[in-house]
Amino acid sequence: MRHRWFVAAAEADEAAGSLKRLGIFTATRWELNAVCRAVSVEKEMRLAGSRCVIGGRGNCRLYTFQTGVGTARAGAVCREALAAQPFDLVVSSGFACALTPSRIGDLLVGTDVIMLQNAPPFAQTEAVSCGERPRAMAIRAARDADLALHEGRVVTLSRVLWRAEEKRRVAEATGAVGLDMESAALGRAAVNRQVPFAVVRAASDLLDEDLPLDFNLFLSQSGGIGMMGWLRGAGQCLARPSRLAGLNRLRRQSTVASARITGFFERFLDEFE
Repeated sequence: MRHRWFVAAAEADEAAGSLKRLGIFTATRWELNAVCRAVSVEKEMRLAGSRCVIGGRGNCRLYTFQTGVGTARAGAVCREALAAQPFDLVVSSGFACALTPSRIGDLLVGTDVIMLQNAPPFAQTEAVSCGERPRAMAIRAARDADLALHEGRVVTLSRVLWRAEEKRRVAEATGAVGLDMESAALGRAAVNRQVPFAVVRAASDLLDEDLPLDFNLFLSQSGGIGMMGWLRGAGQCLARPSRLAGLNRLRRQSTVASARITGFFERFLDEFE
């Protein structure tokens, strides 16, 4: 029952013949909204407990998901979405930490993704390769839209790296261009279904900057953001009000990153083959 409209949309896409079905997976509502600003929205529903916005642009039907933060949530939503209907491409998108010299809003385009354990010596999982063709299309679209980009490995961790020192250690250990908390799980789910996979994210924080506070305080044991997390994070801000200035800086940076994600998808979807 819960997949009825989802399956009906898939059948309509199939009947249309030429439409390409893209699953875009984001962690938060801010990232989802950045993608949806590039799309003509048709419907909103829930799948696997997650928000899903369905719409179109060009010859593409977009299913944009707000999975929640972390690999467990992202992987579960992606697996259920892929089981409900076929996709021509799965894209991990949203914000990321730049692990290479960058500017806020620069696009980070993945060649492959690894999952890294939380502490040195940083044991890693087998890399999941991103599709060569969608990566080439993403790079072309970014360049056509005059957006700066960095191509390379993306690292997924189960926690936020909020100190510049930690970021530099991971960058040196992996040679990666970007860091997030979902792409490895999304890539594994896509590869297991033999669906092409891509990572295109925008830098919302940089290699050599500390975040204003430890955002791991907001995360629950399952990796999501719960009420207790919000209370712990709010307590940190109240204990040191100067952190509010840092949060405002991060908000401005996220606004820039959001605009770049929107601009990228406007061009990418118009040119998608």
